[in-house]
Amino acid sequence: MKRFLDLPIRQKMLSITLLICGAVLVVAIAALFGFQVLNFRSSFQRDASTLAAIVASHSGAAVAFKDDTAADEMVGSLRAKPTVLTASLQSADGSIIARFGKAEDAKALSLFPTAGENRFVDGHLLLTESVVVKNERVGTLYMRMDYQRTFRELLRFYGLVVLGITIVSIGLAVFLSSRLGRTITGPVLQLSRTAKIVGEKKDYSVRAGVSSRDEMGSLADSFNEMLGRIETQDAALSLSQQKMEALINSIDGIVWERAADTYQFTFVSRQSEAILGYPPSAWLDEPTFWQDKLHPQDAGKAVQTAHEMATRGQPYSFEYRITAADGRAIWIRESGTALAENGRPVAIRGIFQDITQAKLDAAQLDKLNRQLMDTSRHAGMADVATGVLHNVGNVLNSVSVSATLVGERLRASNVVDLRRATTMMLEQNGRLAEFLTQDPKGKLIPEFLGSVAEAMAEEQTELIAEMTSVGQHIEHIKEIVAMQQSYAKLSGVHETLPPGDLVEDALSLNVAAFERHHIELVREFDKNLPNVCVDRHKVLQILINLLRNAKHAMEDGGKPERRMVIRVGMAAEDRVKITVLDNGIGIPAENLTKIFNHGFTTKKEGHGFGLHSGANAAKEMGGSLAAHSAGPGQGAEFTLELPTKGPGRYEEGPSTKAQT
Repeated sequence: MKRFLDLPIRQKMLSITLLICGAVLVVAIAALFGFQVLNFRSSFQRDASTLAAIVASHSGAAVAFKDDTAADEMVGSLRAKPTVLTASLQSADGSIIARFGKAEDAKALSLFPTAGENRFVDGHLLLTESVVVKNERVGTLYMRMDYQRTFRELLRFYGLVVLGITIVSIGLAVFLSSRLGRTITGPVLQLSRTAKIVGEKKDYSVRAGVSSRDEMGSLADSFNEMLGRIETQDAALSLSQQKMEALINSIDGIVWERAADTYQFTFVSRQSEAILGYPPSAWLDEPTFWQDKLHPQDAGKAVQTAHEMATRGQPYSFEYRITAADGRAIWIRESGTALAENGRPVAIRGIFQDITQAKLDAAQLDKLNRQLMDTSRHAGMADVATGVLHNVGNVLNSVSVSATLVGERLRASNVVDLRRATTMMLEQNGRLAEFLTQDPKGKLIPEFLGSVAEAMAEEQTELIAEMTSVGQHIEHIKEIVAMQQSYAKLSGVHETLPPGDLVEDALSLNVAAFERHHIELVREFDKNLPNVCVDRHKVLQILINLLRNAKHAMEDGGKPERRMVIRVGMAAEDRVKITVLDNGIGIPAENLTKIFNHGFTTKKEGHGFGLHSGANAAKEMGGSLAAHSAGPGQGAEFTLELPTKGPGRYEEGPSTKAQT
């Protein structure tokens, strides 16, 4: 069966045609032969019975008169029939009158049928016919005919006929099949040749040349339509592949694919040569190429990480160094993902990105950030110093006012009048009693001396009070300078301090300015607050900046009532918050996202360091600095959160939020 299935379609068609024709011929010949056998048997019997009847009817007189000669002539006439083997005429008394062929013995005669019938026995037809004269049976004719021989001759004849018919039929079938079969096999072979060309050459532009309207024509049309669609899709796919290759090769990185269980790369984009100096073939030909090119300091960790990431089957990214073709150490960021089948990774696809410049830029940026932090810190220290000097200046203004007042009082003192009275008394030269009692001017001197004494006593009291105030101001200046020196000495050291004391220290440096600008200060401090672990100088720097900003905001707001609220309370279990609220000019929503940026300021003479450095300082201490405002004219609120358990590292930067 397999051999038949492997035959060409033409031979299959011919074989099927011959098989069908042969089957039809066999059935037809079998039917015809059966019919002929039955017909021949019936004709043979009929002819034999007729012959026997004729011989018997003509032998009646010879048998009746026992004319042996006539009987022999009648029986002998049967020699003309080759099929007659024996014939015997028997009289009524059982004697044989005439005989032809081998004599039949009693046993043989017993096999013959009754008169008027025939029987086939061992290939012979046995006939028994009565000899009747005037309706009286006078004898019996026994005749044996060779049916088998005749039948064999018939079979031989029919065999030759059948053979001839078979040969002619097969020849005609082969001829017609080869001629007419092309109408079926031709289109099929054409489709087969077209499909072979498409399969071998991948040429989807060819078409099957079948133009009939039958099923093969429909099949050819469908096949050609399929080729057209495939050609269109192939063109689109080729274009997509070209675009994909162009896209992959335009990516600023090395696109790759490797086996999941090994580090054998199966695809590497051309960017590998531009970035690392190695052609893609080097990656594909050497199974250990990637491991061999890893930087010695990163090789072990990179291999272990790559293995762990492939085992997890999840997207990943990590960084390491690879030695380029020119010997340079190139920083690579590997990003990839695993392709899984039945829950098992079968391949890893990803991209290598050159981040060397980014690393250099990051290092440079870190250096600049440190410089900026130093600058910001110095700026903050300058703000503290400026605040100190400003408050010292305010106190010195008070000292100057007191000194000016003392000088004016001294210049307006009654000492001059007292000197004039004393001179008048000295001029009397012993006539003092008379002068005081009789001279009109002298009489006024005692009263004058009393009033001068009272005035000088009052003047003395006022001067003592002013000088006491000057002394207090000088002590205040000494306290401010001492506190600034204390903070400066402890800069960079984390201490555990009460948050309220830190706020009070910052307020003490600005209280004079608040009084001068008529700012109402409200303190809302929660009780039993835990200490915070911070750098005292940095906290002072942040608070002074927030207080000064609030003061300027209220000055610019133009409101007659200026009110500042300082709240100290818990922000979380391990964090204390210090909030500075003002009813000043407020912050526009678009500026809330910018106020902590370096260099951003809305003041004409501002430098943009204060809030930026304050936010960074809070972050360094493990805290945060946030701001929110309901909008212009609605005031602002700044919240400083400080840790209670020592410095930590928080990823969040300065946060801002606007109220609506």
